Amino acid sequence: MVPARSASHAAHAFLRLQRGAPATLAAQLVEQLRRAVLEGVLQPEHLLPSSRELARELGVSRNTAAAAYEALAADGTIVVRPRRAPVVAHVPARGGWQGAARAQPAASAPRLSKSARRLAAVVPPDKLDALLESRARSRPFGVGLPDLELLPWRIFERCLARRVRSMSAADALDHDPRGAPLLRRAVLHHIAVARGVRATVDQVFITEGSQAAVDLCCRALLDPGDAAWVEDPGPLALRAALRMAGARPIPIPVDEDGLRVHVGAHRRRGAPRARAAFVSPAYAFPSGARLTLPRRIELLSWAARAGAVVVEIDYEGELRFDGTPLPSLLSLELEGVKDRVIHVGTFSRSLFPGLRLGFMIVPPALVRAVAAVRAASTRSPPYLLQAALADFIDEGHFARHLRKLKQATRRRRDLLLAELGLLLPSAVRARAPAGGSVLTLDLPAGADDVAIVQALAARGVDAQPLSRSTAARASARAPGLILGFGAHSESALRDAARTLAAVVVGAIGAGEAR
Repeated sequence: MVPARSASHAAHAFLRLQRGAPATLAAQLVEQLRRAVLEGVLQPEHLLPSSRELARELGVSRNTAAAAYEALAADGTIVVRPRRAPVVAHVPARGGWQGAARAQPAASAPRLSKSARRLAAVVPPDKLDALLESRARSRPFGVGLPDLELLPWRIFERCLARRVRSMSAADALDHDPRGAPLLRRAVLHHIAVARGVRATVDQVFITEGSQAAVDLCCRALLDPGDAAWVEDPGPLALRAALRMAGARPIPIPVDEDGLRVHVGAHRRRGAPRARAAFVSPAYAFPSGARLTLPRRIELLSWAARAGAVVVEIDYEGELRFDGTPLPSLLSLELEGVKDRVIHVGTFSRSLFPGLRLGFMIVPPALVRAVAAVRAASTRSPPYLLQAALADFIDEGHFARHLRKLKQATRRRRDLLLAELGLLLPSAVRARAPAGGSVLTLDLPAGADDVAIVQALAARGVDAQPLSRSTAARASARAPGLILGFGAHSESALRDAARTLAAVVVGAIGAGEAR
């Protein structure tokens, strides 16, 4: 420590500089003098020693003291005058402005927007806490997680390294708000084969995952107060995106045939003049229901009558085990379909969430409008990741990975269903999905699925309460658990199934005892 040495400037005895610290001596001096001004230790008009005197007092070079004064003068903390001593500027001390704030009426916290306040009812506090505390983890039965062990990391690494080495100036300056053309072409070829979609490269937008695509749809299609259909039960993130846009999510019930379109079109029970419908025809979350062909035609007919847009969210449509994957709505050869449907897909579920790459296919009539909205917001994801993924797709690695992923996910579904069938009582029913990596457990009426999820978390097992995925009133919510099974080995799933069964059986028994 280097204390101030001159008694003539006792007011500066608070300065303590530490040699060898990460911050330079000049930076330490700036920070300590600025803090002294803000805390009122140094008052306005207080005369400071010259840089030469200050350097002598502190035992530092004059250049160090001069650099500190220069920085403080640049931000208005002090005033440096030719051939005169520097003085402290008129900066309100911290006590002054804090006191002024306390003198104001008690309302104090910064005012939030209406959309931010609405989200409090949509995003569960425990989920938000986990995000803020960076508790990223992959535990059975976490939802929306891929199996990272199956991903060919070395191949993807080579694709990325090759693109880093070969990137040109034109690549570095790419500014198309729709994304890199090479990835848009690769995506178009992939979904033409996998989902039967026919479109042009101009219609493809690369997004930061499916959630970013949904957000872009909300901002391009909906005004505050507009109604939009959502599946019920359905993902909380979708309702959150709609509320952020100021729109009104209208929950439409889902049964074994998918969205009940006639309920949405009903004047009293639904919203026949809704501006958009956000649906997952191939795989509804969390039920796994698929939208049958009659319902698909009914949905598209409603959209044509109402002048609405159908946003088809294809979360895990390619992971279908029983039968062939259902084609996209865009593949239906019906008049006006391609003018009414936006197709949304993601690579987060099949590769890894941190990739943050998804896509959307936009009707030709909406391309320029959506591009304008995109250009005014986030533009497109990093070019290098887009280019590497394009190579990964074009060279056939992604298709091979999907085949392995589908086989592994099916094995895990069958194993988990068998284990749960042996371990759980008949009062708990597991719904076997025909595809995807999520299944639901229906619990007996009166069971507290939120408490069960908390008890599981304490024992190292993740799940989601089914009651939180519905907008129904509390008394009408059926309790259950949403379980993800695609990200973990068979042995890990067996262990987690035993833990889950013990917690569920204990909770049901305690409920019956009460």
